[in-house]
Amino acid sequence: MMLQQNFQIGRLRDGRFIAVLAVSILVGFFAYIARLSDITHDAFHEMALVRVFAESGTFPLRDVFAFTPTIQPAVHHEWGTGLVLYWCAGMSPLGLHGMAVLRVLIVLAIAAALYRCARNGGAHPLLIVACAPILFPLLWVGFGTIRAQLFTLLFILLQILMQQSDWQGQKRWVIAWSFLYVVWLNMHAGFVVGIGLMFFHVVERWLNELGDEWSLASLQNAYFKLWHHLLLPPILVVGLQMNPWGLQYGPYLLRAITMPRPTMLEWQPLWMTHDNITSMAAFCLSIFALGYIAKNRRWSRLRGWLFCCVAAYMALKHLRHGSIYAIVWMAYMPGWLTPTAFGRMAIATLVNRRTIAIRIASVFSIACLGFIFWHPIWKVTIPDNDPDGAMVYPTGAVQYLKAQAFSGNVMTPFASGAYVSWMCYPAVRVSIDGRYEVAYRDDVLPKHDQFYSASQGWENVLDEYPANVILVQANAPVKKWLGKRGNKTETWRVVYEDTVFSLYAHEDWGIQTKTSQ
Repeated sequence: MMLQQNFQIGRLRDGRFIAVLAVSILVGFFAYIARLSDITHDAFHEMALVRVFAESGTFPLRDVFAFTPTIQPAVHHEWGTGLVLYWCAGMSPLGLHGMAVLRVLIVLAIAAALYRCARNGGAHPLLIVACAPILFPLLWVGFGTIRAQLFTLLFILLQILMQQSDWQGQKRWVIAWSFLYVVWLNMHAGFVVGIGLMFFHVVERWLNELGDEWSLASLQNAYFKLWHHLLLPPILVVGLQMNPWGLQYGPYLLRAITMPRPTMLEWQPLWMTHDNITSMAAFCLSIFALGYIAKNRRWSRLRGWLFCCVAAYMALKHLRHGSIYAIVWMAYMPGWLTPTAFGRMAIATLVNRRTIAIRIASVFSIACLGFIFWHPIWKVTIPDNDPDGAMVYPTGAVQYLKAQAFSGNVMTPFASGAYVSWMCYPAVRVSIDGRYEVAYRDDVLPKHDQFYSASQGWENVLDEYPANVILVQANAPVKKWLGKRGNKTETWRVVYEDTVFSLYAHEDWGIQTKTSQ
């Protein structure tokens, strides 16, 4: 009886210990992303599309926001995300802050799914907690604010849970995955990551069942256990058509995947991120851990290792994939590490220093909670006061246009166009916004770069794209040339100006007021 009581007390103490550490890590992550509360331009063009749908009752298959050359049809693969965000920001009582609350809920769901994936993989709870913070520096792109990629991260973990049930011999998960697949492809093109994840899982499952000696008997045995995998290709083909654009979604997807994005920061290599030293250190540590596992465990026992290696390559090549690699690594690594000598040593070290670990975790949690209240994670911000910001919105200029009851074409920078559409459509058409490959011809963005950088021939862009008003950020090189004598823009004049943006209108246009802030 005494032994049983001591065992129960031990389990209770361990449970509380694990809970304290888990809460500290979760609170720490919320503090890590608390300052990243700016709304991305993607949210504005997603919500603008859904609003047109809601107000007209007809889904806009062709672009309605731009006056520059667009492609037909404009396949907006994130329209489902826009539907969710529009409800949160446009219909819920929370307004735009509803997006921040949604982000918190999704992060909690990801944390729960991540814990379940790791536990299913045989991970000790203490190792789950210990491994989680390692790749925090790679997560900022996916978790920085509410965006479509956040749903992809959650869906990846849900799919891993389904694949884990497949290893247990279950087959009904295929039905659930078919619904997940259709929802996913209507919310984010990141569903192709799910296809890749499923492909490598199927390969791994068949190799495991076939064993070392391939024979007709082993093939028949594998088919008997894995026949439901043959349902996946038709589900992929049929499900791909279940979107507002039907068969036209496929060609768009091929173009989007193969399209180069040399000017997009998030598509640059990992070592070019904003905090490259920390990010590369975290990545190298994760690769070192994979090397340790490869040396000390049999590959056949490491379920998911194929895709984890692919995800590592994806993260190194494009920093936006860092968050994908991070959650995949955190879902698998604790389970792989638990049986090893290092894993057992790490667990024993934490258990033997339970008291000091709880004290440190408690102090850390309190500090992080204070930081979160100082930078409220339940609120979003619209950055509008940094003249050098890469993502800053022309709130003052938009209010000026609305006050003037302006109607016409506005030349816009890449990151500002979606906000202008959200606030001013249908009175205003923009020259470009964050939809990039979704709506615009390949030459539209380079010509905008040419114009705003005042590169050779920049004046000719206005001849090709007839704007009534030009929106210019304060740090744009073209600003010092607009309206100057001796070039084609000498008939343009400032009608509004603040510390971040200026509006230039042609002298024949009927805007008379000049505002300075």
